Amino acid sequence: MSILGRVVAVLLGVAIAVTLPFALLALAWGTVLFSPEQMTDILAGELVNSGALQQFAIEAMLSRGDTPADESPGGGPLDFLGRQRLEGLLASLFPPDWARSQINGIVEDLYAWIDNDRLKPELGLDIQPVTDRLQAGGAEELAREVVSSWPACGQEQIQLLEIDALVRGELPPFFCQPPEPLRSRVIATATDFILSQTRNLPSFVSLGQGDGAEAPPESIMQSKRSLRFLRGFAEVGWMLPVSLLGLIVAVTVRSWPALLRWWGGPILGAGLGTFTTLGTSEAIAEQARNSQPFHSTVGVFLEPVVQDVIDRLLDAVGGRMFVLAFAITALGLAMLLAGIYLDRRARTSASSVEPSSS
Repeated sequence: MSILGRVVAVLLGVAIAVTLPFALLALAWGTVLFSPEQMTDILAGELVNSGALQQFAIEAMLSRGDTPADESPGGGPLDFLGRQRLEGLLASLFPPDWARSQINGIVEDLYAWIDNDRLKPELGLDIQPVTDRLQAGGAEELAREVVSSWPACGQEQIQLLEIDALVRGELPPFFCQPPEPLRSRVIATATDFILSQTRNLPSFVSLGQGDGAEAPPESIMQSKRSLRFLRGFAEVGWMLPVSLLGLIVAVTVRSWPALLRWWGGPILGAGLGTFTTLGTSEAIAEQARNSQPFHSTVGVFLEPVVQDVIDRLLDAVGGRMFVLAFAITALGLAMLLAGIYLDRRARTSASSVEPSSS
């Protein structure tokens, strides 16, 4: 074996050990991020099972655009509900099967948009089942549960209800539960408000169709092409460093023990490098999610849900990376040890043959 061949084989081995971990990281992320089934499970598990999606819908339905946030010291109208009552209310109005099917449809439409030539994804929610439940008695149930959870009104708040808000048929600018008969009037007013809101809602609500500034069409199409390239690289990028093993055979391997040794070393290095890449990527993700720009961009309401989604993504990717790293490390170590053992046995056999033949 020439010195040049050894040098080239070492360089190829180093290239494999360095590049394969990053290719496997891309593969692990790609199998999660570009899988509609995986993303649906992750998003549904956090947005639906946690009740965040349903609670946000009810909060928006009960919101009053003319009431500043600082005039409602108790927070949102649902903040006084206990966890068990809130979950029961959300399950009755927004069954998990319906919410999960909506997320599944949105995710599938988004991935279909990546492969088509449209400038905008056609995303939306079919809210007709929800409005049907509200108009069939769900609105009164919702209003009764919410009002019943509010704290008792003070004397000044009761006077305001008697002479102002309820006289005009409007919801009070504060969240408190008055005594009867004002309590029934608040529930009736809240029920009428919810029904009036639902009557103005279309059966299908489009998402992301605002009138804000839009990116140029060429920029959008270029972004879609970049996503397709990343998806393709994630699927087959690992083949490039693996193919370098064939070049090692061409330049230096002349026996089975040599094949095992020259392949085992780079594969073992790639396995150990995959462990390192996994730890480094998780540290970078943790630093990014704890940064101030992340908190200011996500917002207070969505931050817990987004953090849970990130946790699910990191767990899914980390699990795949750990399995790959363990399997590759074990394979490389086994090949390297087998190559060393076979090489030593071959040398021992050769040395024992020489004296007998002489």
